[in-house]
Amino acid sequence: MKTETIQRQIKSFKKRFGEAHLLLACHAALPLAITPDLLYCIWTNFQQDVKGRGIDIPWVAVTDLLFSGLWEEVGLEIYEMDATIREMLLNYLKDNHNFGEQRIKELSEFLLVYIQPQLESDDPDIQEFAKAQRWTAQAYLQPKASAKGLGLALSRAYQHDRDDLIRIAAVVETLAEPLSKFKKLLIYGRGMTRFARGDLQGAKAEFDKIRRWGNHAHVAGVRLLLPKNQELTREKPKSFRVYWVTSGIVILVLVGGVNWVQSPPPDSTSIKVKDMPGCSTLPVRGLDQQLINRLNVVAPNSLVSFADLNVDMGPAVWPYLQLPAKQALQQAIDERGIPLVVNSAYRTIAQQLVLWNHASNRRCGISTAAPPGESNHQTGLALDISDYQGWQPFLEKHDWQWDGPKDRPHFDYVGDNIIDIRDYSVLAFQQLWNLNNPTDRIKQNGMFDAETELRLNNSPIDGFPKES
Repeated sequence: MKTETIQRQIKSFKKRFGEAHLLLACHAALPLAITPDLLYCIWTNFQQDVKGRGIDIPWVAVTDLLFSGLWEEVGLEIYEMDATIREMLLNYLKDNHNFGEQRIKELSEFLLVYIQPQLESDDPDIQEFAKAQRWTAQAYLQPKASAKGLGLALSRAYQHDRDDLIRIAAVVETLAEPLSKFKKLLIYGRGMTRFARGDLQGAKAEFDKIRRWGNHAHVAGVRLLLPKNQELTREKPKSFRVYWVTSGIVILVLVGGVNWVQSPPPDSTSIKVKDMPGCSTLPVRGLDQQLINRLNVVAPNSLVSFADLNVDMGPAVWPYLQLPAKQALQQAIDERGIPLVVNSAYRTIAQQLVLWNHASNRRCGISTAAPPGESNHQTGLALDISDYQGWQPFLEKHDWQWDGPKDRPHFDYVGDNIIDIRDYSVLAFQQLWNLNNPTDRIKQNGMFDAETELRLNNSPIDGFPKES
């Protein structure tokens, strides 16, 4: 994202919400990612400047920030900020004499306390993400400890778990400013990123800057392993995909040039829905697409894409609505004349089961979720958006009903010529399962019963081999 564009975005945010909202955004920019709970805790704990004077941030700022467009929802209630926006907001805070470096230190100390229970979690995904937050806090408090930890993590990932290379290197890149004194670490991180992406020549050029002897280098006071020269000169294999799933954050990277295990085609050996790691629903997109395709066979043209409208969406959003809802949405967007930021729209039965499983097991901070087949987001008539207050009069004029204070970003289309497609979505899965499991068939009745739940939990997240 260009600097000028970001500056305009921040200026527009301040003009719309005011200085207090902007200050909360600056405070919330320090963590690598935020959740509603973390943002609320920041709001609660930082209501004064470093001189003890109140800054009067209203409670509604918590919700306003999450749906302002400064953050992107990358998983269920996990929000991530563009690195350049993050840097600008933190600099704004540091340059303000009422906050400065002291507030950065206070925020870092707070973050270390906040993540402590997560570091002790039994969930390895939550624990790993908490470590990344710890590196972030330490980068401002104890930069040498952060640099050492990141260097060791990169070295271990190279030796034992190379899928982690890109995501750890991304943390190093994000923390380049507070870790600027550790130039060798930044070089090491860039080298590992290029190595993981198959740019062997670029990786070798970086590693040669810090290689002292053999395949080792001293970074941040520790001896770290480097790829051997023969690894940096071999022929590149074909590209493949690497998934990293943390507590809600999913990164999908096209990779080539490293001889890791390639992603297999969808089959019965891939990860099952019930075993899916992390908190995000994004990894089930392969199965999602098959379910959407099948639904439009069971109930022809029940869903249409609205991606052609003037909308902005994150990678986890399925841009599908029933046709009357799309037509009404287009009228509202045309009347306001600006892009609509959509954070959630159609949700498949597989996505809903993931959320249902999280709620049933009290995972990922989810205590309640509608059972599959019952969520409004499965109707093709629901949207969660940013700037709900600005859009409310335009949407309501065209039969999009606001859900009220209980769910501020949520709107449901209540106009004419719509149908309830939720039973059809269950039927679509039942047909898809039977097509691929002729010896383990289930009833095709559109009811989400125990048999259907069991089979959906045992479905491959990448999708089935057969669609028709």
